[in-house]
Amino acid sequence: MRRRSTFTMIRQELKDILKNMFPDEEIVIDYVPKEKEGDYSTNIAFKIASREGKDPKKIAEHIVAKIKSPIIKHITVHKPAFINFTIDENYLLKQLTQKSEIDIGRGESILIEYVSANPTGPINVVSARAAAVGDSLVRILNQTGFKAHAEYYINDGGKQIELLAESVRQRMIELQGGTAHLPEDGYHGEYIIDVAREALKRIILDTENIKTYAVNYFVENHKKMLSDFGVVFDYWTHESDIYKKKYVDKILKILKDKKLTYMKDGALFFKTTEFDDDRDRVIITSDKHYTYLLPDIAYHFDKIERNYNKLINIWGPDHHGYMKALYGGIEALGHPTDILKILIVQEVKLKKGGKFVAMSKRAGTFTTLDELLEKIPTDVARFFFLMRSSSQHLDFDLDLALKQSDENPVYYVQYAHARIKSIIKFAEEKGIMVTSDIDLTHIKEKEELALVKNVLKFPEMLEDAVRHLEPYFVTYYLIDLAHDFHYFYQKHRVVSDDRELTQARLFLIQKTAEIIKNGLGLLGVSCPEHM
Repeated sequence: MRRRSTFTMIRQELKDILKNMFPDEEIVIDYVPKEKEGDYSTNIAFKIASREGKDPKKIAEHIVAKIKSPIIKHITVHKPAFINFTIDENYLLKQLTQKSEIDIGRGESILIEYVSANPTGPINVVSARAAAVGDSLVRILNQTGFKAHAEYYINDGGKQIELLAESVRQRMIELQGGTAHLPEDGYHGEYIIDVAREALKRIILDTENIKTYAVNYFVENHKKMLSDFGVVFDYWTHESDIYKKKYVDKILKILKDKKLTYMKDGALFFKTTEFDDDRDRVIITSDKHYTYLLPDIAYHFDKIERNYNKLINIWGPDHHGYMKALYGGIEALGHPTDILKILIVQEVKLKKGGKFVAMSKRAGTFTTLDELLEKIPTDVARFFFLMRSSSQHLDFDLDLALKQSDENPVYYVQYAHARIKSIIKFAEEKGIMVTSDIDLTHIKEKEELALVKNVLKFPEMLEDAVRHLEPYFVTYYLIDLAHDFHYFYQKHRVVSDDRELTQARLFLIQKTAEIIKNGLGLLGVSCPEHM
């Protein structure tokens, strides 16, 4: 990962120092917990000791003796053999005045496909979590030098759309006084009645037209709800468009020509076990319906044809077993599988009064995104969805989300920004302006130095978020930064009779406010100046 600006991340400088000493080693630099001595730490002594059969503590002491750098105040060896670096305060303050933009992507193009909920009902909270993750990831990647685009894939083909159309048709019969005979695998939720009522108003009676209307009804619903949630896609791609391009037929021919298909019990199978899948997958059923896999491979062929350097899919947990089959399809087409990265966003459970809220799309008992946003502000919903790793289950505490106090983490962060803006306004009213021409050596107290160090970690945190493709790094960083600011503010006055100290501290808290605003923007959360 290379950077474009003159700003150099401290963590990277330490890596470079150690890399010059040990060019063949993979250098790992971690943060030292706040209660321990030092700012950064490395475990390199353990790795060398394990390979060479030597005492790691002696190796650590040998490494420490050889390191000379003006950015390091001192180095200590902590049991059993961690090397901890304390960064020089003057160097920290100098870095605070530098622009911290980083260019990790260097223009690499990435297509991120997420949500892509079947157009068979409203968007539920599980898909809403994927929306928050995907949208934030696009923002983070674009800020760090990538050219990332967002895409929503509309599955407007297949058996589930036929079931949708029949479910709507049966509800139309019911609305006209008849008896509805809903398909057993159809959609039984009351929201289907709304679609049926609208179709009757428009005198849409033909089954094919009902199908088209129902799909468009839910697609427009998805667009509106996601827009209200602050999520806007660059592209909306229909499965039917993939068929029109003849890509499905092309993929089928390629698989057959490579002898990667076979017939069994009237169905056509793709030999995905040749690509490390646990079983071969049906791509055409015995009643001549395509399964999801074949058009999905064709859809990814379409993505590759659009010349993206990298593809990222954000899927729900029910798709986990499907990953190897899709990777196999890409490999069968002659493309490297590492062009695609699939992220699984785990389930969301809504909790209220200590009890979980039941959700089921087919039964119509699930909580939709619009229902959630009727109760919970968008800022809070997005922040809460991003408070854990995507790979972990999320318990969404509705009671906590409704609290407008510092117990609620999003308000805690927003309030830090609002308080800083209030302090700066108070200083300006006293004729003290924030300028870049200040003497930062007045910043000496441990609480304000801790805040300086955390502000400087922002680009390092973005680097981690990109490496792991995890927006929750931003969320936790902002909570920690807000904590450091609040703690500093409790201990020290910003505006005092000491004008130079006041200006130095104003510069520091303004930097803090800029980082908070930037970080909240990456999460799609607003940053009010008054609360």
